[in-house]
Amino acid sequence: MRRNKSKKSLIYLIVLLVLSYFFIYRPIVNIKAKANIVIASAKEMKSILAKNDIELLRMRLDDFSNKYQNLEKASKSIYWASFIPYVSDLKNGLTAGNYLIKAAKETVTTIEPYADLIGFKKGEASFVEKSSEDRLQTAVLTLDKLVAKVDPISSNIDIANSKIAKINPNRYPKKFGKMIVRDRIINIKEQFEGMTSLFVDAKPLIKKLPEILGSKEEKTYLILYQNDKERRATGGFLTFYAVFKIKNGKMTIGQSNDIYSLDESISDHPKAPPEIITYHKGVSIFNIRDSNLSPDFVESVKLFESLYKKSGSKVQYDGIITMDSKILVDMLTIFGDTQVSGVNFSAKEDQRCDCPEAIYTLLLSIQILGYFNADNVSKFARKAYIALFCR
Repeated sequence: MRRNKSKKSLIYLIVLLVLSYFFIYRPIVNIKAKANIVIASAKEMKSILAKNDIELLRMRLDDFSNKYQNLEKASKSIYWASFIPYVSDLKNGLTAGNYLIKAAKETVTTIEPYADLIGFKKGEASFVEKSSEDRLQTAVLTLDKLVAKVDPISSNIDIANSKIAKINPNRYPKKFGKMIVRDRIINIKEQFEGMTSLFVDAKPLIKKLPEILGSKEEKTYLILYQNDKERRATGGFLTFYAVFKIKNGKMTIGQSNDIYSLDESISDHPKAPPEIITYHKGVSIFNIRDSNLSPDFVESVKLFESLYKKSGSKVQYDGIITMDSKILVDMLTIFGDTQVSGVNFSAKEDQRCDCPEAIYTLLLSIQILGYFNADNVSKFARKAYIALFCR
């Protein structure tokens, strides 16, 4: 009797080991191998992204997608055990990844026609060889195609976020050997939630872009340059302004001048607010150049507008845009070097200041011109920006 029980126990054990081998051990080994391939491909994708080559990125994304599908296929062999939290987490994580790949493919396909306009290289010469103005017009005229893809991309990201939200980091140990586990999962979840929130917040702006860029009617914008080397609540001291009009992506520059001339065009300045009287000694009136008092941009714009409407130089506009030196560098990165009054402006790194060459040039001009005529500094910087707008 005992011998029969022992035989049965041995048979059950053998069957259990065989089943464990085929349904647990082999699938896990296969999953691990496929996962290593995907990880290696992801690292390659990261290096490709740094090259800013949209066509190469698209090809590598397709290759990554195929390898990821192989991982998903291998993982399905243990989905029968989804009642185990770790397996259900794996399933949710892989499903989220699949939706992210769909969103990435939609994004790459959507931005490819405008690749060089936003800083990517692209093999097709027909779009690249156009002037900056023609490229912007082409982008605006076909931007409705991009906008049409916003909802599908957003939907895929939302689904991915809902899957990742189901993963509970507290199920996992803080460390597995030397590898940090729990905190890494928490960081991934937080970063993804932040990215999802950012995309959702940006979606209304993306949908409005065609209208903002004058696809329906001409728009007029007031540009305010902030010198971020002289700190103020919204990012920098208001140095100069410009007015530009845009219709179907074609821009024309109207009036432009330093901010002091705008202050001079106001005949009746109100009394300076307490902040100015307290921290800006000797100033008793409220100047437009000091209007960005609040870190809340909308509140600062309201103060600006309350003074601007008193100006004899005022124009009707559809919106206000502020810029700082980073915008200059970004535009130079996309559109290439430009020259102003015989001086070259470039986004290339300058070892003398460990900063972009354009910033070093502007800082140098402030040091040199500042000894003679402060207005020259503003005019020189203003010309640099307007030259980029006119390209």
